[in-house]
Amino acid sequence: MAHLSQARVRRSRPRLEREAAAPGTVHAAQYLTGTPESVLWGEVLLRAIDDFKVYTAHRSDPEANPVSAKTLRSILADGCDPEYWFFGDNTGFDAVCMVLNVEPDVIRRHLRAWVDEIDDELQY
Repeated sequence: MAHLSQARVRRSRPRLEREAAAPGTVHAAQYLTGTPESVLWGEVLLRAIDDFKVYTAHRSDPEANPVSAKTLRSILADGCDPEYWFFGDNTGFDAVCMVLNVEPDVIRRHLRAWVDEIDDELQY
């Protein structure tokens, strides 16, 4: 069963590649050890962070940060704004962090700092 799960994780990675991803994209498997499930949830978290950054940058300045319609549909496919997933109530973010043994508020703090940095760059 473990071999099947690992194969699924490996096969799913190409689907997680983003057109907005920079060279040297980080994958959870590089840093996480343990069960294939923890690697998969790590990939989910990294994808969500990437979606948040792409969507937030695009929303704040669409001309400077163009995103294809396909990417926007992919980000919003589940009907949840990426910002809401991180900062809203009962979204599953806290549960993912619990599985990964990551403090949710640390990630939220980093995302807020990133948004503040983007906002500073947008002010003329």
